[in-house]
Amino acid sequence: MDQPNASHHAAVCITDLSYTYARREQPALRNVGLELRAGEVTLIVGRSGSGKTTLTRCINGLIPHRYKAGTLSGHILYYGESTAQWSLAQLARRIGTVLQDPDKQVVAARVRNEIAFGLENLGLPREEIIARVSAVARQLRIEPLLERPTYALSGGEQQKVVIAATLAMRPRVLLLDEPLASLDLPSARRALALFRRLADDGLAIALVEHRVHEALRIAPERCVALRDGAVAFDGDAAGFHAWRSRPDEGVAGPSALPAPLPPEAPGPALLTFRDVHYAYPGAAEPQLRGVSFEVRAGEVIALIGPNGAGKSTLCRTALGLLRPTRGRVFLGEMDAARLSVAQIARRVGYVFQNPAAMLFAPTLREELSFGPRNVGMAEDRIGAAIGQALELVGLSHLSLDQSPFGLSFGQQKRVAVASVMAMQPEVLILDEPTAGLDDDTAEDLLRRLLRAPHGPRAILMVTHDFALARRFAHRVLLMHAGRIVADGPPSVVLDDEAMLRRAELAWADPDVAQDARPQGRDDDDGANV
Repeated sequence: MDQPNASHHAAVCITDLSYTYARREQPALRNVGLELRAGEVTLIVGRSGSGKTTLTRCINGLIPHRYKAGTLSGHILYYGESTAQWSLAQLARRIGTVLQDPDKQVVAARVRNEIAFGLENLGLPREEIIARVSAVARQLRIEPLLERPTYALSGGEQQKVVIAATLAMRPRVLLLDEPLASLDLPSARRALALFRRLADDGLAIALVEHRVHEALRIAPERCVALRDGAVAFDGDAAGFHAWRSRPDEGVAGPSALPAPLPPEAPGPALLTFRDVHYAYPGAAEPQLRGVSFEVRAGEVIALIGPNGAGKSTLCRTALGLLRPTRGRVFLGEMDAARLSVAQIARRVGYVFQNPAAMLFAPTLREELSFGPRNVGMAEDRIGAAIGQALELVGLSHLSLDQSPFGLSFGQQKRVAVASVMAMQPEVLILDEPTAGLDDDTAEDLLRRLLRAPHGPRAILMVTHDFALARRFAHRVLLMHAGRIVADGPPSVVLDDEAMLRRAELAWADPDVAQDARPQGRDDDDGANV
């Protein structure tokens, strides 16, 4: 087939692109055509499962090099040259990618080595590698992380490191698949300012993002909306504003439904942290410093704090994945130190912020049955538990024989929730429940969890989403530098601007300090994350 003519100014030109995953009847992409231009930010939006991640996989070559069994058609040109015969290594030199799930990109044991990894594969001189690593670390304000082990990073810190490693390669095209998902809002604002500046310096940037309001602050030149694998809108920001405001066309925004009422009287304590401390081996400072609080039956609690505050570490101590260096964790009245991880999993379920950290089986049936079987659930109950879990997360239409790895990130996230709920835990811990999900899908999932007769008795959600906390949480715990610095109703904690500033979350809440928030392109905010 003859190649189409490339647009003179297009860094990437896509025409008639379609893709169907193996063992899937419906295509993930349908005749997609768009251009990424040098010096421009293209914002790509759509509901979970609309084809956004599949599109990035096609551009960066993961399809077909890693997803080989599917059916691909169409053309992708890079500055007028077809990429069809390029290797992944050739593509990576030209097209940098920050994946939705940073776990999939981290390969080295230490942060400095992680940033240098791609540069070493390019065969650059040692002096240039050192200079590039130092420069990008300064640019992203991550010098204190350079000697840290990568396993000890929070999700947000991992995301910053992955962005640094990608920028160090100096690609001409940058694909950003949900780069803000794990970042607190001050860090997200600075990341967006950096992306804007990189585009102004000549890069072509594709920004796939559910946090549409924030992404629009940097004035993307083009906005593309996908629906069911096809382009539903392609135009400038002004046209996109008009399009998304139409009730029959737009991208979903936060629900106006009221928050759930707090329990009249919270029930017994299901999970208790009592003076919990934890320090990673070799760390100069402890990650947890005397954390104490209770999670009671009937409560929905939002745990909020800046990246690196210790939120994910605290959750891991609840599961027994990390054991406190001082203090205790109790399940009911039982000391968790006396329980195995499997025994704890019968009472406390944990959904990681990145589903790739949980999914492993070749089929949904095996994935969803593993947990119940591992905690000793009777075989004759597992089938019903799986069905209830899939119904709970709105995925009952999926075939149990299909692979979870062919699903979108948002669908994988819901499968991860279902795999935990199939074990029927009392307490459900959700680490960044909205990451990778559009607003409507995230809120629908939480409402399903709260209303289900077989749902959890209490929910602890780790989140950077203040609006979500206002709508769903009965209590907000504010965490900073390994300590709980505030504990109270959302209307009290999230309206305390002075407290938010002390916790390094200034301007994190769209309802606080409106006049202080920078507008437009945020050029005065600097280019540091």
